[in-house]
Formats: sequence, C-alpha cells, structure tokens
Amino acid sequence: MTYSILIVDDDMTIRNLYRMVLQNAGYVVDEVTNGAEALKFLISHTPDVIIMDMLMPLLGGEAVIRRIRQMPALQDVKIVVVTAYPRFVKSAEFPQADRFLVKPVQADEFLDTIQAVLSQ
Repeated sequence: MTYSILIVDDDMTIRNLYRMVLQNAGYVVDEVTNGAEALKFLISHTPDVIIMDMLMPLLGGEAVIRRIRQMPALQDVKIVVVTAYPRFVKSAEFPQADRFLVKPVQADEFLDTIQAVLSQ
C-alpha cells in the first residue's frame, strides 16, 4: 500500500528535503506553504499523515491542528509536528498531534517516526 503525506511548512528548503526523503522511501507527497493552504487542501484530500510546522504565516500549526481534529473526515489522519521551537512540546495543542520532532531532524529519525505513526 502506498501512503500519502502532506507537508505543511513555509520553508521551501525544508519542504524540498522532506519531499526528497519521503519520495525516496516510496511515499506519495503533497506540500503546502501555510496552514490556510493546508485546510483548503484537506477539503478535497485525506492524506495518511500530515507533517506540520508550528510557526507559519496566515495560520499557524496549532490552529490548523485544532481545526483538523474537529473535522470528522480527518479524525484518523496522523499528525507529526516538526518545529524548531521545543516549547511547543508543552503546548496545549501537542496532545492532539501523534508525534513531535524538534528540528533539525535526521532522515532516519524522520522516516522512523512516519513509519511508527502509520503502524499505530
């Protein structure tokens, strides 16, 4: 089975890196640059995993995660928060994410985390 992953991050370099690592591992990858674009994308697509940055323009990761968890069609979507700011581990929204990684993340750790949430 081929899994689909949505990358939500405003940093093009990070998105390109994640996309390359994920595609090389056989995943189908889509990407958007902010939370507002993510919500628009999720109206018509249901990825298996969402890779979510926390600090983005227009709509940040916390607000997006909160909205995603309110959408019945997206209840089973796994969310992996990847951020450069470890303070989000104590965020009220973190319990709504399935995993939390602090940048920079090594490719092996990144892929292991994706595989772990897909096996839950």
